[in-house]
Amino acid sequence: MSTLKAAFKAYVFNKISDVALLLAFLIGLTLNLDLSILVFNVTGQTINTVNVAINKFGVEYIEIMSALLILAAFIKSAQFGVHLWLPDSMEAPVPASALIHSATLVSAGVYLLLRFSFIFEISKYALSVVAISGSLTAFYGGWCAMFQSDVKRILAYSTISHCGFLMVLVTLKTPELVIFYLYVHGFFKAAAFLCIGNVIRASHNYQDFRRMGGL
Repeated sequence: MSTLKAAFKAYVFNKISDVALLLAFLIGLTLNLDLSILVFNVTGQTINTVNVAINKFGVEYIEIMSALLILAAFIKSAQFGVHLWLPDSMEAPVPASALIHSATLVSAGVYLLLRFSFIFEISKYALSVVAISGSLTAFYGGWCAMFQSDVKRILAYSTISHCGFLMVLVTLKTPELVIFYLYVHGFFKAAAFLCIGNVIRASHNYQDFRRMGGL
């Protein structure tokens, strides 16, 4: 039952992320932007700020769009507050954890921010929000990892911490370093999961390192 709940939680969180991404694209269509990413990157630079009235307050479409993109990216990359699905996803078999929960899925949010970086540069608050949240996530993930006894959950919180560092790196506007970090993190974290899988198998399926003797 715990495995089923973990799978359902991961599914729900990522569907919320997908809905946020879809709404951001619909706002892009409202602003007459082409959904081809290459055209989008060119025409997006000339967006005229358009306000949408909410009671007496006016909110720019670009701010709403950036907020939705940030929400989608934060859920995919398990940032603080919407990270709850990732540690529970360690119920999955080790190969699935290595492929999805450390190397590919959690990288999608960071890559999304890179592809739409010009949107966040136009926005007034987006980069600050990403930097603050990334810093908090990096600290929180590392702190939680110190108090875990399940070897897979230790790696899960380590992944959360690294995703926080990646988010901070995105705000420094150095995409080549972010891509390099993504590659390095994907390779070493996937390899770490596979090594942990061998350790778990050698330990007769115990995942609590306190029961692994002098290993």
